[in-house]
Amino acid sequence: MPSHPLFSDKTIALSATLAATIGLEEAVLLTVLNDAASLQSQAWARLGKQALRQQLPFWDDVTIRRILQNLLDKGLLTLSGPMFPDAEGLMFSFTPPAGQPQASAPAPQPRPAVAEPRPRPATATPMNPPAAPPANLKQPLPERWRPNTETLQRLEQHGIPASFSWSQLDAFLLQGHEQGANRNDWNVRFFRHVKSQWVFARNDAARQQQRLQGTFNPQQEDALPIRHDWQPHEDALQILQRAGIDPQFIADAVPEFVLYWVERGDVSKTWNSKFIQHVRQQWARFSASAEHSSLPTRITDNWQPSPDCFDILAMAHIDRQFAEQRVPEFVLYWRDSNQVHNSWNSRFLQYVKQQWGKRLAQPSGDTNGQQATAQPGYTTAAASVQRLKDTNW
Repeated sequence: MPSHPLFSDKTIALSATLAATIGLEEAVLLTVLNDAASLQSQAWARLGKQALRQQLPFWDDVTIRRILQNLLDKGLLTLSGPMFPDAEGLMFSFTPPAGQPQASAPAPQPRPAVAEPRPRPATATPMNPPAAPPANLKQPLPERWRPNTETLQRLEQHGIPASFSWSQLDAFLLQGHEQGANRNDWNVRFFRHVKSQWVFARNDAARQQQRLQGTFNPQQEDALPIRHDWQPHEDALQILQRAGIDPQFIADAVPEFVLYWVERGDVSKTWNSKFIQHVRQQWARFSASAEHSSLPTRITDNWQPSPDCFDILAMAHIDRQFAEQRVPEFVLYWRDSNQVHNSWNSRFLQYVKQQWGKRLAQPSGDTNGQQATAQPGYTTAAASVQRLKDTNW
C-alpha cells in the first residue's frame, strides 16, 4: 500500500513507551537529540541551532527552550554552554554530572551513544586540557583548586589585598570539601567568602581599637559606620526585585542612601535592612507620584475614567450605563477646548453629576404633572439634586 502523500520528508521514530514515561514533547526532543548524538563519537555531542529548528519546524524557540528545560530538570540531559537559543550550537551529553544519579527512563531501543558514553575525567589537569569538563559544568571542589586571576583582581578592587585573599584559601577548601556540593561557581563563592571574612576582620580590628581607647560600647557590638563604597547584599536586592521594584531604581537609590548615612555618622549592623526600608518608601512615593501626577495634562483621545469613578457614582445612585454614555461627549468637549487639568477623573465626576441632576429636574410625561424620580427613595427631583450636591460621603 502506498504511503500517505503528506509524508514527503523524514519522520521521527518515536517510542510509545518513552512518550508515556517522560511525556510526548520531551520524548520527541530527546529522540532528535539522541539521533544527532548517535552520529558523533565525542562524549559531548553538538547540534547547531538552525539544524535543531529544521528538525522541529512545528515548534518555536520558546517551546523548544521550555521542553529542553524539562529534560534538564528530569535529569535526562546535561548541557554545556548557553541555553538554546542563546548560542549558535547546543552542546549536550546524556551523562549526568559527577555526584548525580542517572535518570531511570526506559529507552525505546538500544542507543549506543547513551548507554556507553565515553568516561569523563572528574577534574581538570594541566597535562590533559582537552579532556577537562566544561567550565559551567557542576563538579566538586578539586583538592588543589585555586582562584583565577579575575577573582583576585575583583577582590583588590574592593580594597582587599591579595595576601588576605590567599590566607582564606585553606578555610575555603576545607569548607567546600566538607559540604561535598557540586557547583560551577567556585570562584564566585570564593569571592563572597573572602569579602565576608574581610568585613569580619575589619569589625574585629575596629572593636579592638575601641577597647584600647576605652570607647568600646558592648551595646553596639558589630555596629559600624557605613562605608563610602557600601553596596547592598544580593539577598536585599532579590527581596526588593521580588517586590516589583525596578532594578535601575534600586541602583540609583544606593548613592543617596550612602551619602545620607555617611553625613549623619551613625553606626548600625543592619544596613541592608535600612536600605530595604528606604527603597520601599521611595518606590511607594515614586509610584504614587507617577499615578497621580501634579502636572496638568491634556486629555487623550482614548481616555477612559478609572473604575473608582464608577464606584463613587454608584454610591450617589447614578446609573453606570448613563455615566458610560457621557464619556465620548466629555472627551470631545475637553479635547476641542485644548485645556489641561491635573485630574480628569475629578472633572468627569463633576460633569456626570451635573448631567444626572439636569435629567432628574426634567418634567416627566405622566398625567399628574409630577417630576420624575429616577431612583427609589427620591421623592422629588429637587431632593435628588440636593442629594447629588451633598459631598459628605
